[in-house]
Amino acid sequence: MSMAVSSDIRISSCTAEPVMLNGWKHHLGFLVDQVTRWTRKPEQMFPLFVAKLKLLGESQFDIYNGTLQPRQIAAELTQTLKGFNACEKESYFRWIESSTQLYWQLTVSDNSEWTMRKGDDENYYIHIHPSRHSKFSQRLKANQLRTALATLIMANMKGEKPGLQLMNNVRRDYLGLSNLNKSLARETFTIMNNFAGIAGIPH
Repeated sequence: MSMAVSSDIRISSCTAEPVMLNGWKHHLGFLVDQVTRWTRKPEQMFPLFVAKLKLLGESQFDIYNGTLQPRQIAAELTQTLKGFNACEKESYFRWIESSTQLYWQLTVSDNSEWTMRKGDDENYYIHIHPSRHSKFSQRLKANQLRTALATLIMANMKGEKPGLQLMNNVRRDYLGLSNLNKSLARETFTIMNNFAGIAGIPH
């Protein structure tokens, strides 16, 4: 694997080796912390924030909204794997391959379920994400969340209230997306307002 790809994986993981957890996409607490930091940066850095939003992917995903920190989740899952004698890379891969679906689901202390898969990186070989319909998780659409967060950050960088015009400008000029109709705009503003409320970000 090239150093560039490996580096990208390290950047996107909010947990230490060998557990790979994309915090931007799968851990609300981590995402809130990251986005809050970006509200304090100057407007000229906005394209870099948009680049970070690529970590959300292109489709739907499940994000954990419970109180466990990423390191706690990783530690609990790793401890369970040790009990299975499946923590080292070769034994972990054998354990995954013993499932007909090529993944397993494990539960941590708050009763949230986590899907365990093979990681693509040599060092981050335990790939985890919240299981669908798990306790403390919700399903989001990547482009909606990307739009909501980008609009929120741009508005804060400019020191203005976020509105539909700003939202569509951000979609067109930075995200490569078309304008929203009224129905989708309402949904996206709801996501933005909910996120801003959780994070304590002006909106």
